[in-house]
Amino acid sequence: MSGARVVSLGSADSSDWSYGQLGVKPVAVLQGAIFLLVVGNLGRIPLLDLGDRSAPILVNDLCMIVALAVGFLTALRDRSLRLNDVAIAGIVFAAIGALSTIAGIQRFGFSAIEILGSLAYLARWLLYFSLYVVIINCVRARDVGSVWAALEWAMILIVAFGIIQTIFLPNFAFIVYPDARHGLDWDAQRNRLVSTILEPNIAAAMIAATLLVQLARLASGAIVPLWRPLVMFSGLLMTLSRGGLLSFFVGCLVLLPVFGLSKRIAKLAVVVAVLLAAASPKLIAFASQYARFGMSDGSALARVVVWQRSIATFLDYPIFGIGFNTWGFVQERRGFERIAISSYSAEGGLLFVAVLTGLVGLAFYVAMVWFVLRRSRRASRSPLATPAERGLLLGTVAASVAILVNSVFANSLLTPWVMEPLMVLWGLAFVVAADLHNRGRGVTADSSSLRSSG
Repeated sequence: MSGARVVSLGSADSSDWSYGQLGVKPVAVLQGAIFLLVVGNLGRIPLLDLGDRSAPILVNDLCMIVALAVGFLTALRDRSLRLNDVAIAGIVFAAIGALSTIAGIQRFGFSAIEILGSLAYLARWLLYFSLYVVIINCVRARDVGSVWAALEWAMILIVAFGIIQTIFLPNFAFIVYPDARHGLDWDAQRNRLVSTILEPNIAAAMIAATLLVQLARLASGAIVPLWRPLVMFSGLLMTLSRGGLLSFFVGCLVLLPVFGLSKRIAKLAVVVAVLLAAASPKLIAFASQYARFGMSDGSALARVVVWQRSIATFLDYPIFGIGFNTWGFVQERRGFERIAISSYSAEGGLLFVAVLTGLVGLAFYVAMVWFVLRRSRRASRSPLATPAERGLLLGTVAASVAILVNSVFANSLLTPWVMEPLMVLWGLAFVVAADLHNRGRGVTADSSSLRSSG
């Protein structure tokens, strides 16, 4: 089924999709878990103390655990588990990260607490990646619209609150966590949009991905009220994230050759242009306070330093990398001080993936992304695809590319907040592609039958 490989756990009639045995609807649980993304970083429960930082469990983590449990029960009930190429590549990638981390005991002299902390974050990565596996096993084509709606509304609420927070609640992270250390636990963001995510660059990545799907659906002819992308675009601007805006622009370039400038997109562009013209004096003054018009500020220069250190570390451990989430520990052993949460991760996107898991891990990660892009792009060409389906498929392609670009400037690629909407889009894209494949086979079979009867 469109590249899917089914691992059978027994015999069962998979066509029977009743929910009575579980007592709950897996799709409803998924919708609830995805919608609770709105809680963001407001729900943090300290779990593991690593000295200069803690490894908390998030309310969102608990939601993913519930979703995974329901997916597991569904697989047991149906006695089958679908693992496609993306799922297998992701599992192998995680295994490489785990083995490389454990090898660090001998290579770097990692302590038990350092290994535990690193593997805890790998477990979180696997937890959020499992959302993809749950979706391709539990969601049917008829459910795609409702699952997408849960994600879209969660993001709309995050942005709506973020706009209010930008105006009335500056330095919101320190209002929520008054004991947090400035510049160590959270940066002083003043009036930038952080919403419940509490980090403007990560929020920008999430907003850009959602907005690109909305635009793709709009250009495809699906029903998308114009106020929704307008709200999302306003939120993206208020993050003042250069990486976020650049990634959105690149995502638009991905969509432009496919759709051109349709009438609906042109109408939206006119409205945005008028609003930007009216608000430009305020926006320019606002952005100037944060030195957002240049590349020589402290934030940009710090990224260059991190990229240089990443390249040097990769060249020393190019095959299997240094281990998942061991960046802070390894850099400390290389003579760099470990003093803040940011010391444990680095910008660089695929470069950082290569640093952690080497060329071997990078190959499986790139393969995973490539499978998604190839399948979504091919399925979008199907004449059987509805406007909403085509928009979702092409929006997933654009959003994936945008996240890859954004991750060069922020550690968004491996961040749960960005992973969740990305895994939802990847999973829904597979469900749509598989359904289109089955529909195409049905049409072919009907045509053959008609020719035979003729």
